[in-house]
Amino acid sequence: MPRKLRYAIVGATGEAEGYPAKSLEEHSPTVAGWQTPRFCMYPQEIIVQLREPCKIKKLQILAHQYLIPSKVEFYIGGSGGAQSFKRLGYIYLSSNEKTGYKSRELKSVHVDTEGTMLKLVLHKNHLNKLNLYNQISIMGLNIIGDSRSDLNSKHDAVSGLGNDSPRKNPDYVSPMDDLAFDLYQDPEVAQIIRRLDARKSECVRQENFDAAKKLKQAMADLRKVGEKLAKYELEKRRAVEEENYDIAKMKKTQMEEYRLKVYQQLRNYGLVDEAGIHNYFEMEKPAPEQQKNAYQSTFDDEINYPRNRRPNYNSGDNIQEEEVSDIVTPIPVREPSPTPREFEEPPQAQEETFAEQPTPQPSPKPDPEPLKSHDDKVIPALSKTSPRPEIPPTPEEQVKPPVRQEAPAGDGPEPMSEKAIREASSAIEVFGLDLVSGAYSKTYSYREDALISLQKQLKAIPADASKDDLKSYLRAAVFIVRRCLVRDNVFSVFNSALNILDYLLTQYIPQHHLSKADLTYTINQTLPKLISKTGESQVRARQRALEFIEKMSTYSNVKATQLVPQAALTPIPKDMATRLAEGRVEIVSRLVKAIGLGGAALTSKSAMGFCMPALEHIAGSVRDATAQLIYQIYRLDRDTVKAYLPPDEPSTRRNLLYRNIFDQLDRIDGKPTKAELQVQREREAKEAERKQQAEIHELQAQVNILRQNNAKITQPAEKAQAKPQEQKAADNAEQDDPLDRLCIFCGERDEAFDEEGLDQHYWKNCPMLKRCEHCKQVVEISTYNEHLLSECDKKSDFGKCVRCNEAVPVSTLKKHVADKKCEINKADKQAKCPMCHKNIPLGEESWKSHLTGQGRDACPENPRRQQYISRMKAKNAKNQKGKKATGRR
Repeated sequence: MPRKLRYAIVGATGEAEGYPAKSLEEHSPTVAGWQTPRFCMYPQEIIVQLREPCKIKKLQILAHQYLIPSKVEFYIGGSGGAQSFKRLGYIYLSSNEKTGYKSRELKSVHVDTEGTMLKLVLHKNHLNKLNLYNQISIMGLNIIGDSRSDLNSKHDAVSGLGNDSPRKNPDYVSPMDDLAFDLYQDPEVAQIIRRLDARKSECVRQENFDAAKKLKQAMADLRKVGEKLAKYELEKRRAVEEENYDIAKMKKTQMEEYRLKVYQQLRNYGLVDEAGIHNYFEMEKPAPEQQKNAYQSTFDDEINYPRNRRPNYNSGDNIQEEEVSDIVTPIPVREPSPTPREFEEPPQAQEETFAEQPTPQPSPKPDPEPLKSHDDKVIPALSKTSPRPEIPPTPEEQVKPPVRQEAPAGDGPEPMSEKAIREASSAIEVFGLDLVSGAYSKTYSYREDALISLQKQLKAIPADASKDDLKSYLRAAVFIVRRCLVRDNVFSVFNSALNILDYLLTQYIPQHHLSKADLTYTINQTLPKLISKTGESQVRARQRALEFIEKMSTYSNVKATQLVPQAALTPIPKDMATRLAEGRVEIVSRLVKAIGLGGAALTSKSAMGFCMPALEHIAGSVRDATAQLIYQIYRLDRDTVKAYLPPDEPSTRRNLLYRNIFDQLDRIDGKPTKAELQVQREREAKEAERKQQAEIHELQAQVNILRQNNAKITQPAEKAQAKPQEQKAADNAEQDDPLDRLCIFCGERDEAFDEEGLDQHYWKNCPMLKRCEHCKQVVEISTYNEHLLSECDKKSDFGKCVRCNEAVPVSTLKKHVADKKCEINKADKQAKCPMCHKNIPLGEESWKSHLTGQGRDACPENPRRQQYISRMKAKNAKNQKGKKATGRR
């Protein structure tokens, strides 16, 4: 009988620190596995040395969850004294993208070859965001076969078994030799199970079937115990790595207590000798023997998961549970672990290999097994004495579609337990035991066939059936659909259940005119299970559930009940599972998009009542999804959203979540956010300051030019004019005052007119000057028209009117001339005021009188004129007071 073969790793092209290739020699839940160095060259090789020549029947390899080689090739060596390796074939490993890189893929390869050396050639890794250094990793390697000594005694061992034993087949492999058994079992419990298995075989040979039955049940329960203890060990080691010693101590205590309880039960049932745990208990009075008619499991109270599934210890410690379309499920009894896609050999590689064997001899063919799966295809041994005719595969065989799991030929669904029969009694009365047992089967194909048959029976119900019969069919169908929605993890079965539910809601209930109570019953029984399905880790199932809920909410009869929004808007506790909470938020978002706000249940108020508790969830992804939902509601009803949110105040904005929400709401309104406004204000203030400084510098330059021009005009006139003695004294007095105390344009004198004071006066107060509205240059009002036509940066935008000689914008010049409303100006005799548009005589005195005077001819449009008059009156009044005071003295 093939068994697990011991081996040693004698060579590897590379290994990362802490992940040696030697670790593949050990199989336990805590094994670290082999890992390549960072950014290594591919392909990588591992050389395995068997202890003696062996006939290999099966190879198993467990890949890492994200450090996955794309391809693995197998070579055998040492057969017939040869030193070279001969190629067996290759397998491809999945990229694991569908599972989110959280599961591991176990490959089982059936071979028939002999040798003492095995070489694995591992090709480059699959690319993903978690594999930062392009590494690959193998978590476990298992070789199953017969050693030379086993082959000599094999015939005797097989002949000793009963005719009905599965081990009559010489190629039978014990489940305890499977790689998954050691990798997911507590080592101590695994040894106990092996001892019980040996004892069970002995009981079978002695035809003590009652004892064999008891041992078989004990082994099944101990497998669950071992898996749970392995889970505790992993959690304990993780806590130690994180230096969380309180949790590590708690896990250790849990393991000891749980192990003691399990071993106590073994002692109560008299299995201490078989289990080999004599030294575990202290010397004490033995417990009284409990007499029972049959062995009853006491471990089920401690184990909550089904027997046919391994527990998900953590993100990387479960064998990959692929979809049915992607994986071939194992044969019952013979293959307890998932065995993915078959081991393939390309035709051209086989031709090259066989070309190297000119004188092959046929090898003996093993007896066919009674139960053969699609995965159990055997690769022939490539020895010098084994010729096999080469049959080239067809194109369909070269690229095989995913294989559907089929039941063994001539077999049907396994019998239902008494508990299941009682539970499904109402459905059995309606659809019969065969259909319901198929729905309860552990084989997914039976479940899928049962759902297909169920839908056919529903469609075949006559229209004139009684209401009671129609309701019975409906409730029985809802019961089966509900069970598949809750417990089935196979996507095709889940999808078939949704198709039946869709048929019930859209065709069965309306066509048979069933009551609203029946519709409500159907929704209430299935909708909560659909909502819980949105928290599944399987992406396709989660998306399908979300899409169906959205589609279901749009059905006219379902929409009238308002049950979908009511169930979806139940408040989310802040500690709800993250995926489930995200699914709930996405359901509400889809409902708002599909049916809008304004119904009896889904209103803006009820939606915000759902959102506000969701904003307090502990997971950031849930809070972010809720914020997106709030933006969606805000586009439909701004007032309600603002009424539910806290006030937009600095204290609230200290919370980053609310700050982001308020900013996004401002963007939706088309307004800049407060942060953007602050930046804009600072930018505008800096720009205004820069412009002011530039204007001051420009004004100072212009004033200097005006001073120079004025000095050239006044100095010759002063030298040519003779002055009286008293005038000279006045001139001497004026010379005592600096020139910069006098405005050379308006004639105003002030003690504050130093260099900076004069600049401010020219810029803001002088009635003879103004700033150009287009280039911001300070110019004399008397020359403003000429400035616009010849000096201004915008001079191309102005033209001269032939009637009034003013500068008029080009865009309105034609209309201005055509209207003939302007006053005619004779340029050689008159000047034109650009502010009030009146004609005034030529000369500086005329301009000064017009711009600073108080008479009828004064300019009413000069804003600086009144300020100038007020300042002059105040100075005159001050001077008069000073003269009176001097006279009194």
